[in-house]
Amino acid sequence: MRKMIRGFLNTIGYDIIKVNVHSESKAKIVRKVKVGNYFVDMPGNNPQISTYKYEPEVNTQLARLTVCIFDKYKDLTVLDIGANVGDTIAVIKSAVDIPIIGVEGDAISYGFLEKNTAQFQQVTIIKEFLGEKSQTLQVALEKGGWNTTLVPSETSGNQLTLKTLDEVLAEHRLSNLTLKLLKVDTEGFDTIILRGAFALIQQHKPVLYFEYNKSNMDAIKEDGLSTLLSLEKYGYRKVLFFDNRGRYMLTAPITNQTLIKELHYYADESNSEIVYYDLCLFHEEDEDLATIFLQGEKHF
Repeated sequence: MRKMIRGFLNTIGYDIIKVNVHSESKAKIVRKVKVGNYFVDMPGNNPQISTYKYEPEVNTQLARLTVCIFDKYKDLTVLDIGANVGDTIAVIKSAVDIPIIGVEGDAISYGFLEKNTAQFQQVTIIKEFLGEKSQTLQVALEKGGWNTTLVPSETSGNQLTLKTLDEVLAEHRLSNLTLKLLKVDTEGFDTIILRGAFALIQQHKPVLYFEYNKSNMDAIKEDGLSTLLSLEKYGYRKVLFFDNRGRYMLTAPITNQTLIKELHYYADESNSEIVYYDLCLFHEEDEDLATIFLQGEKHF
């Protein structure tokens, strides 16, 4: 019925747009949301409730990527940094049942993560905020409980202890697993966290899949572009760009700094058709995987 109504309205130049109704007043309401083949609980202020309802294919490119890597590395373990309430774990588990390590620092999100991942086997969850070095940082917490954003602040906020991903993996004795996929989604801290994972990157040469949000990086004065370009020296030769809806856009040689810089400056939360990118980089030793994955994504 909804499609029929929208179709009629489209013929006369109108459409129905779902607005964000997930206000802070609904934070204590728990919603059960269908994600892939599973149901996960989310706080009522989480906009992902509507995202998964009206765009059920969201994040499935990450599931397809996981399956592609698993075809080559049968003992694959996925690292999900910024695991939130466990929705991307549910997306991956819907495609292939493999071990996943989820890291989430926010206390509210971690509580949901703990409950939601109880339905799965082979999931390890760790409560930590990650950074490029081990330190105590004073930060303001924005969008807490559903999409926590850390904004360094010298005058207000909370004191948080950050660790590097390399340190956390060593502490939990997880460094020697086959860590061939590193997914990071941490609201502007993504490239900061990568700088704290260079031991992992050098040892395991994982496929890197991370959010690249210029607006969020600008807000915390993070120079993500330099970190992105520095990945060339670790054996990453190409950058696959996905738009913020998860659709494949293009592939750029990492040496083509002019093109990458132009794409960097284009995406903008308030002044662009593309809010942010998801970036995917394969190590040169997995160029075969990059070819296979791209062949599939070009048809979505």
